[in-house]
This record gives sequence, C-alpha cells and structure tokens, in this order.
Amino acid sequence: MKSITALLVFLAVPCIGGQAPWGQLPPSVTLPVQPTQLSIPRKVVKRFEKDISQQRDFQITWENSQTDRRFGVDHEWMATALQHWRDQFSWREVEASVNRHPHFMANLTVDATELQIHFMALFSKKRDAIPIAFFHGWPGSFLEFIDIFEIVKSQYDPESSPYHLVVPSLPGFTFSSGPPIDSNWGIANTSAVMDSLLQGLGFGEGYVAQGGDIGSFVAQTLALSSPSCKAVHLNFIPSVQPPGVPDPQNDTSLTPQDRQVLARSQEFVNTKQAYALEQGTRPATLGFVLSHNPVGLLAWIGEKFLAWTDPSRALSLHQILTHISTYHLTQTISRSFYAYRETSYSLYPEAAVAPRIEKPMGYSRFPYDNSGVPESWAKEVGNLVFYQAHERGGHFPALEYPEALWEDIESFVQQTFPDSTL
Repeated sequence: MKSITALLVFLAVPCIGGQAPWGQLPPSVTLPVQPTQLSIPRKVVKRFEKDISQQRDFQITWENSQTDRRFGVDHEWMATALQHWRDQFSWREVEASVNRHPHFMANLTVDATELQIHFMALFSKKRDAIPIAFFHGWPGSFLEFIDIFEIVKSQYDPESSPYHLVVPSLPGFTFSSGPPIDSNWGIANTSAVMDSLLQGLGFGEGYVAQGGDIGSFVAQTLALSSPSCKAVHLNFIPSVQPPGVPDPQNDTSLTPQDRQVLARSQEFVNTKQAYALEQGTRPATLGFVLSHNPVGLLAWIGEKFLAWTDPSRALSLHQILTHISTYHLTQTISRSFYAYRETSYSLYPEAAVAPRIEKPMGYSRFPYDNSGVPESWAKEVGNLVFYQAHERGGHFPALEYPEALWEDIESFVQQTFPDSTL
C-alpha cells in the first residue's frame, strides 16, 4: 500500500554526545533501526518564518474579544502569540533541545504497508529492564514526554535504570510516515504498527503500554489484542457510563471531585466537541484549510492547549508554539485526523462496547481533563490495580505535571511487577 512520508530531511548520525549513554539499542533488535537527529530543511524553516512575519493584523470581533474564551481563542492571546512567534521563537533552538535525547527511525511493514516510524527512547543496559511505551494523542506528540525523559535521566543512569522508555510518533504524526493514501486507516491499524515496532525492538516477551487521549485507545487496543502487552496505564478514560453502575445522581459513593469531573466532561461534550466532529466528518476540507496556514493552526491548536489544561499550571507560550511549529513544519495536521473518523458522531462511542481489559490496568485521573471517570467506572473498563485521583492537572499531564504522572507510572509498574518479571 502507498503511504505518505513527511516531506522532511532526517540527518542520520551516530549516537554521539549526550545521546550515546542512553542510545544503545537492545541486542535483540530485529528491525532496521537508524539513530537519527531531527532537522527540518532550511528552505522549509525560512518559508515558515516568512509566512508568520507577513501575517496581517487580526480583525477584532465581539466573539474574539471575550477573554473567558467561551467562543474560542481570544484576539489578545492570538496577537501576543504571533508577536512572540515572530520575534522570539527559534526553531533551531527547539531542534537542538530535542536532539539532546536519542531519536531513531525504524522501517517496518505491517499488513503490506511500508512505514518509517520515528521514536524517541531511553534504553537501559539492564537485561531485566521493563519496557514502557508512551503513546501521545492529538494535538500532542512525542514532545509531551521530554520532561519525563529528563526526570528519568536524573533518577537513573543507563546501567541502573529498571526501564526502557520508548515514545513513538504515531503514524501520520510529526516525523513518522503517514497512513496509506489508498485505503482506510484507524486505531486498530496504528496499534498493530506500534506492536510490531515494540516486538522488533526486542520487547516481544513483554512491555507496558501507557497513553492519554488517542494514545489511550492505542494502549487499550494493545492490551486487548497483543500477548506482548502485559499491562496498561491510562491517564484518559472517556466518560461513558458502564452498564450496571448506578446513575451519578443516585450514586452516594461518588466523591465531590468525581461529580466535578463528570460535570466537566459533560460540559465539554455540550460546548467544546465541535472540533472533533469537524475533524471526524470533514477531515479533507479542514486539512486543506490548515496545512499551509501556520496562523490558522495557531488558533486551531492553541485553543486546545489553553482550554484543556489546569489554569493554575498554564503551559508557557514557548511550549505551545513549539508544538504548533512541529505540526506545521512536519505537515502533520491533515495526516493526523484519521482517529476522529471512528468517533465523529458521538465522542468515543466505541468505549461503551469495548471488551473489558483483563490485564493489570492503572488509571491516573487529572481533574481538568476533558473526560474522566470515577474509580468505580474505571473498574468496569479493566482490571484496575492502581488508581490515583489528582487535585491538579489536565489533558496534558506529561507537560503540566510530569513529576506526578511519572510517579504514578513508576508506582504502577513496581506494584504490578515487583520482581521485574513481566
């Protein structure tokens, strides 16, 4: 099958400098894997800088003057963000920062589809290290997990780390190939690719899958379909009431935060899910609108980073611009909508009928996420052996509260596999 490859230049280089200690591939790798540094061609970066420098002033309207952002991103934020993008943002500085961590490109074929998959990794040299695969969502990317990499590097060295950490770019996102252009593609296909990647890295005996947003569906699919996936940790579960649990208004076991989370989830469905319906029903049109329009992308994605996070730990403008620049420069946006076709008319309908996960499952709930469930509901989703309801944090906990998320993941893994045996 034909697949779309991002129009990028990858500079394949030996693992040198800061990459070397953590960049040694496991000895049992069976895939063609190339250590890589990420670099966007100069002419692409120059065109991007020219596009944002030539953007005209925005038209002020009553809707975009509302600073509570009930109608979307506001004029003041857009003007400030654009000015920062023009005057203070450096893509080459982003590349230099990102390339401090080991990156790789893997070539694999799944169901007759040839793909190049980018992934970032910290490989341990311990023979019994537990592989943990982190799966991002939309509008996220591998960039979400850089702070967790920094935490793990401060905790361990390659000789002592009890974990391999692998962060793939899902097909269609950033530096990975896009899905096929001659057939449909969905979460099941992406999950099969991720399983092939992890098995090809030598982790066929077992790995732990972790995810939020779209990544949570990938992780759950792996838990249900792959014998190699031994456990799953989620930081996102759709607010779909499982059969047999009491209605929230009659459930006296729910905590005040449980009720707040369910109310926020319902408010999201009522007033903030239009983007998902558009991406699911008219992805082709929206792709044309946003693909060559960095300022349009700033509004479309910037809104999500503003609205889906804990207001007490707002993401910095630099963080937001880094994610949006990465999407634009890698031509990600039109390649990344495919997951929404499966959820286009009702958010996450498949969650109501998905089989229960019988493998060990952990769930970290962050109250400012778009969707969340009480512990009793999570127990119906899977074999819940770890649960943590946080007081802070939103849809992007790896960016907002990386210490808390990593502490949960590590606690879950240690609790589930106390002797490091998967």
